[in-house]
Amino acid sequence: MAARDREALDLVQGRGFANTWLASLDLELQARRLTLRIYGALHRGADTQLATLTFFGVSALRLENSDDAFPESVALRSLAIAYDDTEELGTAGLQGTREWKLGWSFDGLSYEEHPAVIASLADDDE
Repeated sequence: MAARDREALDLVQGRGFANTWLASLDLELQARRLTLRIYGALHRGADTQLATLTFFGVSALRLENSDDAFPESVALRSLAIAYDDTEELGTAGLQGTREWKLGWSFDGLSYEEHPAVIASLADDDE
């Protein structure tokens, strides 16, 4: 795994994704790229953040949705992520609070986060 991917993996593993929400999911099939935007308090007791996780070389994408709860319920229980240096392959999985699961394999990762900002809809010209 490249150094920047390892740094991203370490950052993701250090965050708390319980009680956050999946804001968007983008899957680029030809590029085999999966981008997740997750909204919530990623640091215990901290302000709300918006995290963007991009997984490269995505394969083995699977969705378990026995209660038909996804995407109506996008609240997250956890994000599990691991990387095997011998196989040069990572695995990741989201678990929702309403018993849905999304899992995949990947070979690269990028991560960024920033404070979530709610734009005002008020007209400031008055």
